[in-house]
Amino acid sequence: MDDMGDFSLIVQLSHRELIHVLESIPGQKDLVVESTLMRPLDKIASMSLLIEHGVPRVQQLKAEGTISWDPNLPERVFLCRPTLANMRKISEYIRADPTRTYHMVLVDRKRSVCEIELEKYGVYGQVYFHELNLYVVPLESDVFSLELPEPSLKSTNSALPSMARALWQLQCLYGLIPVSYNFGKQAKCLEHCLKQIFFEQGEPTASADRPISHMIVFDRSLDIASVLLTGLTYESMLNDCFQYSCGKIIFGEAVENKLKNKNNLKSKAYSLNNSDAIFSAIRNKHMTSVFPFLSTKAKTLQCSYDKASAMSKVDEVKSFVVNELKSLREQHKLLEVHICACETMLEINKGCTERLAMEHSIVKGQFEATEVMNYIENLICRQYNPWQVLQLMCLWSVTSNGIPVRHFSSFRTLFLHAYGYEHLTTLFYLNSAGLLTEAASANTMAITQRAKVAQSDFGHVLKTLELVPKPGSKQKIEASYVFSEAYTPVVLKILELLVDEGWDSQTLKKAFKDVYTNCSSPTTPKPDNRIMRAILVCFPGGVTYSEIAALRRFAQDKNFRIIIITSHIISRERFLKGFTDQ
Repeated sequence: MDDMGDFSLIVQLSHRELIHVLESIPGQKDLVVESTLMRPLDKIASMSLLIEHGVPRVQQLKAEGTISWDPNLPERVFLCRPTLANMRKISEYIRADPTRTYHMVLVDRKRSVCEIELEKYGVYGQVYFHELNLYVVPLESDVFSLELPEPSLKSTNSALPSMARALWQLQCLYGLIPVSYNFGKQAKCLEHCLKQIFFEQGEPTASADRPISHMIVFDRSLDIASVLLTGLTYESMLNDCFQYSCGKIIFGEAVENKLKNKNNLKSKAYSLNNSDAIFSAIRNKHMTSVFPFLSTKAKTLQCSYDKASAMSKVDEVKSFVVNELKSLREQHKLLEVHICACETMLEINKGCTERLAMEHSIVKGQFEATEVMNYIENLICRQYNPWQVLQLMCLWSVTSNGIPVRHFSSFRTLFLHAYGYEHLTTLFYLNSAGLLTEAASANTMAITQRAKVAQSDFGHVLKTLELVPKPGSKQKIEASYVFSEAYTPVVLKILELLVDEGWDSQTLKKAFKDVYTNCSSPTTPKPDNRIMRAILVCFPGGVTYSEIAALRRFAQDKNFRIIIITSHIISRERFLKGFTDQ
């Protein structure tokens, strides 16, 4: 159980596989890493480890830019994902200097299309191939991610083979998970992938001291609203406002210029994790609670400094300097960073009250279509961020099973006039994904059946699971705080019902009557916090920080241990761009 605290074994496995690959390439190596893999690589291997295994330096592989090769390093190594874009870029470098020895370390698996692409450019025979499984990257002690790219319209299930391998490896190390609750088509596909791996590689053995008792696999398409709504926890807003990925954030000049001591952000990428005591305390708090906490913390630190100033004895001063001063200074630096970040986020979201009210009205179904259109038209006329306009329209479409034809046509014309006809493809792909559709059209119904991005009847699920807390009700509204008590993430309601009622819950059966659901062992007892074993919640289609905060609140309130494994952390804007990036 102790090893499970940080998934140390599965992280060590990735660590050892990387060392094995590097050792299989003789001599000193010039390593070039795909930019999106730099941070995941940093999680499993330090620079000193790379140097120890023949990698004196690391460069980034970017779509734009050049690589400065070291003529004294005989081996050139590319560490990247198996994408066509990467193959084309790498082919250019190989053709520019074909006399060198090249190695390609493909993360996850080697794909035949990569070989075909390299052969097309005439460099296939000059490359030695290697494979590297990163499995999962630890973002925190309870959150683990495959750090996969945002899926596109054509690759909504691209994460499933990788997720299945990670779950298989996890169970090989820690024991077979006896009960799996599966919700949605994506969960069904993942279930099939796991069975295939069990057949090919062997089924993990059951263990009496297994640390995980139950697993929930949740299809992202069952709750698009949680993606499109504005999450109001501190970490959710950081993810919306700044470049935040793999536990590191780039605040940018807006925050840095506010700092009195510019050295507080020495590097562009600032680490955010539970080792930062202030961040640990506020990451899951609603924004209305963050500033009071920071204010109280500032006063506490000031009291500590004042206490030190009043010291008259040398021994007291010496003890303070040795035991407390360093910690106080560090906390002061961290406090300043978070206060400046909060101020910047408030400036970025200035005047967002009306937008939040509109979001909440839409998700509750308490709105007039004309009123929403007037608000959207006003945003467009003010040249508001087009992706934020699309987020609101997609929320309307998803929660209402499409937008009335008259309003959809009016929006389409106005949006293209304001932001340019290059967005014609954007609207087309969002429509194809079932995210931005007209109501009650045959075309919409066909698309929904095919894409299933937002297939479930939202109104039915909303009412059955009581996702909108009733006014004045204090029953089970804790998780909805992430959206100012306007909406509860679906996965939280599923978890609550499984814990309270088990798989036989009539509410669950009624809510998901038209959705694939399955339990691997229906007769097994429901989750019980008394057995001191964790519940693994799996998101093969990504998870939001709002959902993570809500799951943590549930775990704290119910005295459960919840571990989250996901394909990636969702950012609203990147989520929509993923469907339009063809």
